[in-house]
Amino acid sequence: MKHYEVVVVGAGLSGVCAAIKLKEAGVANFHVVEKAADVGGTWRDNRYPGVACDVPSHLYSYSFAPNPEWSRWYAPGPEIWDYVKKCATDFGVYEQISFDTTVESADWKTDRWVLQDSNGTTLSAKSIVSALGGLHTPNLPTIPGQDVFEGEQFHTTEWPDDLDLTGKRVAVVGTGATAVQIVPEIADQVGELIVFQRSPVWVGPKKDPEYSEEERAALRGNPAAMKQLRDKLYQSWESSSIDLHTAGTAVNTNAEVQARAHIQRSVSDAAVAEALTPNHNFTCKRATISNRYHATYEKDNVTLVSGAVDSLTRTGLMAAGQSYDVDVIVFATGFKAFNIANEIDLTGVDGLPLTDAWQSRVTSYKTVMVHDFPNLFLMMGPNGTGLHSALQTIEAQADYVVHMVQRMQREGIESLNPKQEFVDAFTANVEKRFEGTTHNKGCTSWWTDQTGFNHSIWPGSSDDYRALLVDVELAEFDVVRS
Repeated sequence: MKHYEVVVVGAGLSGVCAAIKLKEAGVANFHVVEKAADVGGTWRDNRYPGVACDVPSHLYSYSFAPNPEWSRWYAPGPEIWDYVKKCATDFGVYEQISFDTTVESADWKTDRWVLQDSNGTTLSAKSIVSALGGLHTPNLPTIPGQDVFEGEQFHTTEWPDDLDLTGKRVAVVGTGATAVQIVPEIADQVGELIVFQRSPVWVGPKKDPEYSEEERAALRGNPAAMKQLRDKLYQSWESSSIDLHTAGTAVNTNAEVQARAHIQRSVSDAAVAEALTPNHNFTCKRATISNRYHATYEKDNVTLVSGAVDSLTRTGLMAAGQSYDVDVIVFATGFKAFNIANEIDLTGVDGLPLTDAWQSRVTSYKTVMVHDFPNLFLMMGPNGTGLHSALQTIEAQADYVVHMVQRMQREGIESLNPKQEFVDAFTANVEKRFEGTTHNKGCTSWWTDQTGFNHSIWPGSSDDYRALLVDVELAEFDVVRS
């Protein structure tokens, strides 16, 4: 059985970041296990038309690996995937990765984790870093009749590379951020497009200029200019994101006013405009941005259907008692957010399954650890990403992992298990901080669990988040020393 100091599970942005930080810190005996044939995570898996990031490219990148070659303000998905691959190459982490390998289970055995992978290999590790991603597991709804539909159906993460929609009748189920990107991209290609909307999402206007060759050239070889650009974006997003998610602030109110005006400018049919207008605060759910989504409903071949899909039939879908015949069904229904128990069978102290530990509520110690799962570190764990660029929290989490791994090595610590009282205290603090935000203003979303608790995002700034992880108190752990 091969033993490692650290096993990193996943090689998306968070896993590659953890690997880079571990390697640079001199933690030689670590290994990365990746289910696919290459790095990239969500930017490798999501290849649907129009896929892009909704955070400015120069902020949605590692602070230690600026990229002067972004083509536009909001980079398309393939560019981001190329960026992840380039970072993995430049920092020499490819050789640390086992590809086409899934970790199926991990069990805590007194002083180490024992892992089983899809190749039948058993390995052990003192510590595990879960880098499985926050938006990774497709949320494919269970709808009666899915097995009888004779056309093609798939989730957006499984978009076929050879798919030709020319002239076809296509249904898009869902109207979240993914659908907002897909719908305008395919509308002119298909014969008929029917979008099934269970509830509308706020869509604000998108400022997305291209970077000219002159602008990119000015950044090449100029670290000071790159840093200045990133700092400017950081200050803008940090200050506005908190106000944006606080009901009643000028930023929050103005964003909703702009989004309402955006609908009115884009849609001439009053009934369609009303159907596209949410009845909740602008950031009660995650808003998104597009200059083309609403206007797509002006096209003669595009129809909006409000209400849930009741069933699939041999030839299409049923909704509100009406039948719709289609050739292809695209499920743009999002993900099971920020719950690694959906991906891997984890059992902690005394055989406790993570599914049981999180049965009533998904909680954590400072977003990065779980009680009775010693030496398990979470990248983008519960409340582990914010209202800003995910890279801000990812880097802080990777630094925390490195600090804890090195501290265990230096101080002869076998295991660190966060105490339940400090998990409870952190959870209570998160709940209290959400009280002043828009996230408990009368709607449900993928951010929340069945109790309404927001287990997905961090309620404060990324400055606050970094400070949270810098403060390490061993008194908050059950510590076992060698």
